[in-house]
Amino acid sequence: MLMSQKRISLVLSVVLVLFCCSVALAAARRDKLDPGDDLKIGAEAPDFVLKDVEGKTVTLRQFRGNPVVLTFWASWCPACRAELPSLEALHVRMAKQGGVVLGVNGGEPLERVKALMSKLNLTFPMALDMEGKVHALYGIRQYPVTFIIDRYGRLVDRHVGPRDWNSPEVVETLHPLSGGDLEGPR
Repeated sequence: MLMSQKRISLVLSVVLVLFCCSVALAAARRDKLDPGDDLKIGAEAPDFVLKDVEGKTVTLRQFRGNPVVLTFWASWCPACRAELPSLEALHVRMAKQGGVVLGVNGGEPLERVKALMSKLNLTFPMALDMEGKVHALYGIRQYPVTFIIDRYGRLVDRHVGPRDWNSPEVVETLHPLSGGDLEGPR
């Protein structure tokens, strides 16, 4: 009986030590995988370098001086597919004032991205994050996620989930960023 109690104590001790180690490792790994958790409203948006659907280099910094709506999406995401047309309409309005909507696709094949862009008549710049590095940089764990960035490169807003980018609320948020001349919903 005494032997079995010692054995149970030993097994429980080993399980407890393994549990504590796994929690510590998970916490350390989380810190490395989720740098986007450090993104704060008012902080500078992290720059990145990606290729667009035409094979040209795209950086966030190249749009400095203009407001940017940076959206992360995937073609398999129903909410993303539903949201993309309103982002296109926003892009058309923002382009008149020098602003831009910039899409970042999450590692899907170029042909699939181009097919959806064609089907939805999307004309805004679309970057391809084939390795997921920019997604990790921005802490993207679901779709869609959209950041609003001011002309100085600072994060103004982060929105998780689908949104009507033609709503009066959005226009009100973007109005001062566009120099006050952003037209309302069309």
